[in-house]
Amino acid sequence: MSIRVDMAELPHHIVRRGGGFLLTSIMDSRPHVAHLPFEVAAADGQVQLRARVGRTSYGNCGQRPTVTLLWPAPAAWDQPTEPGTGSDPDLDLDRYSLIVDGEARLDGPEHVIIIVTGAVFHRPVPTAPSP
Repeated sequence: MSIRVDMAELPHHIVRRGGGFLLTSIMDSRPHVAHLPFEVAAADGQVQLRARVGRTSYGNCGQRPTVTLLWPAPAAWDQPTEPGTGSDPDLDLDRYSLIVDGEARLDGPEHVIIIVTGAVFHRPVPTAPSP
């Protein structure tokens, strides 16, 4: 299940979650993943993320600018809800992964700027209760 993220609220969610994973693709289409901190800027309904990246991510963004970013649901929040607690895990967005799509552009010799094109919260697979 996915829930579309309001662009006005996206900067708050990114800052709260800290570093995220930048997913790019290598020449032969294999994925490349880098864990990075992002600077966030928002204006006029557009969100931009800036990060210092390594050579592989930098080259990939220059050649194939469509990227995805991921902030996985923290493992501590993936616990099943206890019956009778009144809490609904489907409504607790902290239990969801944050997935952001964007277009990258090179910004100097070591940085990329990612212009966000969309974002969703994605519910993790429910964990089975311990026996």
